[in-house]
Amino acid sequence: MAINGIAPGVMAEEAKDMGAAMIYYSTDYVFDGTKNTHYTENDQPNPKNIYGKTKLAGEEAITSVGVDHLIFRTSWVYGLHGKNFLLMMQRLAKERE
Repeated sequence: MAINGIAPGVMAEEAKDMGAAMIYYSTDYVFDGTKNTHYTENDQPNPKNIYGKTKLAGEEAITSVGVDHLIFRTSWVYGLHGKNFLLMMQRLAKERE
């Protein structure tokens, strides 16, 4: 919670004091995954686990400061194991022109 939930609010306060905007990378885990269609930024978050709860807390902390910001809810970006965007692109680069 300290890193994902509290620190973004502190960074947002600093950005606001400096007159800077902020970009925050969150996660699709702020949603529970039960919707049958794609989620939009207008859908009500319902975190599926502790990680999603901490990332949502970070989003809320940033929003409450009132700093200009963008929040990206990403998924499947990178990791050493499993299925993810990075490994998929590396595999496709080997298989295709």
